[in-house]
Amino acid sequence: MSILAKKLWRTVKTTRGQFLAVTAVVMLGITIYISMSTVSYNMLRSRDTFYREYNFADYYFHVIKAPEGVLRQIESVPGVTKATGRIQKDVPVIGDNGERATARLTSYPLPMNTELNRLRVLSGRLFEKYPAGSEAEVLLDPRYAAATRLAPGDTVKIVAEGRQIPLTVVGAATAPEFIYPMKDAASIIPEYGSFGIFMVPHNQAQEILNLSGQVNQVVIKIAPGADEKVIADRVESILEPYGSLASYPRRLQLSDAVLGGEMDQLKIMARFLPSIFLGIAALIEFVMLGRMVKTQRSQIGTMKAIGYNNPQILWHYTSYAVLVGLLGAALGSLAGVLLASSLSKVYAMFFNLPGVISGVSFQALLYGFILSIAVGAGAGLTASRGVLAIQPAESMRAEIPKAAGNIFMESWSWFWHRLSATWKMGLRTVFRNRFRTAVTMLGVTFATGMMVVSFFYQDTVDVMIDEYFSQKYDYFVRFTEPVKETGLLSISRLEGVTKAEPVFEIPVKIYYEGRSQEELLTGLRPGPGMQALTSPDGNPLALPDEGVLISSSTAKKLQVGVGDEVEVETLLPIGPTRISKIKIMGVHERFIGGASYLSLQQANRVIQEDQLISGAMLKTDAGLAPLVETKLNDMTGVSSILSQQAVMESFTEQLGFMYYFIFVMVAFALVLGFAIVYNASVISFAERKRELASLRVIGFTFQEVSGLLLKENLLQTLLGVALGLPFGRYLAGAYINAMMTSSDVYSTYSFKIVIYPLTYALSALGGILFIMAAYRLAVRGVKTLDLVEVLKTRD
Repeated sequence: MSILAKKLWRTVKTTRGQFLAVTAVVMLGITIYISMSTVSYNMLRSRDTFYREYNFADYYFHVIKAPEGVLRQIESVPGVTKATGRIQKDVPVIGDNGERATARLTSYPLPMNTELNRLRVLSGRLFEKYPAGSEAEVLLDPRYAAATRLAPGDTVKIVAEGRQIPLTVVGAATAPEFIYPMKDAASIIPEYGSFGIFMVPHNQAQEILNLSGQVNQVVIKIAPGADEKVIADRVESILEPYGSLASYPRRLQLSDAVLGGEMDQLKIMARFLPSIFLGIAALIEFVMLGRMVKTQRSQIGTMKAIGYNNPQILWHYTSYAVLVGLLGAALGSLAGVLLASSLSKVYAMFFNLPGVISGVSFQALLYGFILSIAVGAGAGLTASRGVLAIQPAESMRAEIPKAAGNIFMESWSWFWHRLSATWKMGLRTVFRNRFRTAVTMLGVTFATGMMVVSFFYQDTVDVMIDEYFSQKYDYFVRFTEPVKETGLLSISRLEGVTKAEPVFEIPVKIYYEGRSQEELLTGLRPGPGMQALTSPDGNPLALPDEGVLISSSTAKKLQVGVGDEVEVETLLPIGPTRISKIKIMGVHERFIGGASYLSLQQANRVIQEDQLISGAMLKTDAGLAPLVETKLNDMTGVSSILSQQAVMESFTEQLGFMYYFIFVMVAFALVLGFAIVYNASVISFAERKRELASLRVIGFTFQEVSGLLLKENLLQTLLGVALGLPFGRYLAGAYINAMMTSSDVYSTYSFKIVIYPLTYALSALGGILFIMAAYRLAVRGVKTLDLVEVLKTRD
């Protein structure tokens, strides 16, 4: 081992506390980078492989019904390489205990080798076109099968065309479009027990829904390089005579949009969070090495005198930071791989990715090492440049003390004279070492901001729960088809139902000045009701007799406001398409999902009907709620029953990932804050050993001397905490904005930046905790000071 290597090793041993603290910061940055990058890479690889092998469609078209022969016409459009016709419809499911659920019945042509959106069977077998038994066969999505405990050989009943139809379960399967099986973008969470994908042979779906020789959905594959918009317009014109309802590209398909949005968030976090940790680590290394060069002037002069040149000495000090980077990268890589494995298991709970979504991304590991070493080398070289100016002869003398003038506070005589000597010393140290103070404050600011962001998730969920579940109804019931308002009487008279309010939901497309947006119009009775409506500033809104209260997310997309008139085109699967103009009377905001509200009369005028409703909101006696649900399940005209209590319980069960994320983020923030304060304390102590020893000699107690260091830390850290609280709110807003713009699905949500006072208090408390912990460790040397030896030493 060379002399300089031995010296480096001794330096690491004597500064092991600081060395390990800054290594921990680097390790956390690399851990986040490796884990997030690895999970994102593995999910991207699994998704792309699944999409490619199972021929995921590029564009979707929904119609009322069209003859199968139209597929040949669509395939003749230049740029269309394949068109597959299917049937897809939501139908009620009747469980063995009478409970209702919704099945998205989706047909698949057999054989499907060349078709789009092919199935991957996960368990059991593929259904047969003409099964041996009398019942049609069905494959279920794995989440629904697990939630309902349905297995191959079981029978499940659906209601279609007024008939109960038994289906034989032959297994579980998934498809590229059902990686994330959620009913719609307005759903707060996937409802695995009440919503499932039912995959059946195409000929069986035609028979079940009386659509012989017909399809109601067409999916196409577009040739690479072809103009997607031109092709979509051509296909829409072909399907127009058959009642075109909706069309959208793959990126707006719900499952793909949610998965893509999640991966985008991982990429954002993989770039943003590591940059914070590595940036702070670089600043700590800069301060540490700068001080090291100053205190070892005589050693540097001696090394030059005996023949070591500037590059050798410069690399010697830089290698300290490089060693930090190497160790931090090694530990961070190990922790990152372990964290990635844990995160992959969490994501596997939500996404039906049949491929392997775990494994090690060697590219991420390589980049992690390069990034860590580059940051260390950059900080080390920058901080060690001072060795170039040191001359051997000059270094034998002690460095000339810098002139120390008054700080600005000393001119405030009314304030300065009231301070004790230790407070004056602490203030002078803080303001005379401005760069070190700025680094400490910056680190504490980021650490506190990270804690605010971590707890912000909990606050946001609390508001979401309060808003989503603050509606006054217990059940939301949807009918299989629109009925007259008088049809609600049979439900309102059920034992246990205390109040029933009609609802009419109409899927529409809203147009304004060349812009368009699909929306759900919801008709309600004007006046106080079970559905609370609020403006973006939180004030209650009254439902107008005329016009519409448009959702804030749709208003932003269309760039409309109160008083504007929009064109509305209905997208109902039955009846003719209606186009009408409606005036915007107000803008309302909901946390989850986009829906615009209007009166029942206005809703009926949109479709040129009278007194039609599509569902109802029910208020029930708490003790009779199970009885009401049982009776509703017995009604064949009811397609779905949404229980607020059931949704609440399901939502609560799926909050584990959020709490796990909060715990990890808070732990990382505490380590970051601790490392910053600890290093600042150690550097301050090392620089002032003679001063502190002198204070002990003239009679200062250990508590008084250590209190001086505490005051300095408090001044820097409390300022950092004070800046970190508003900075945390800014980070929360930046994260929400990034999430909203990363996916078209998230853009339908109206996320609010809500941070409770308790969150600020907990974040500030966290700052105080790492102040005290770091301070306790850093001042242990005050007790062991050899007063005689320190006062004899020049360095």
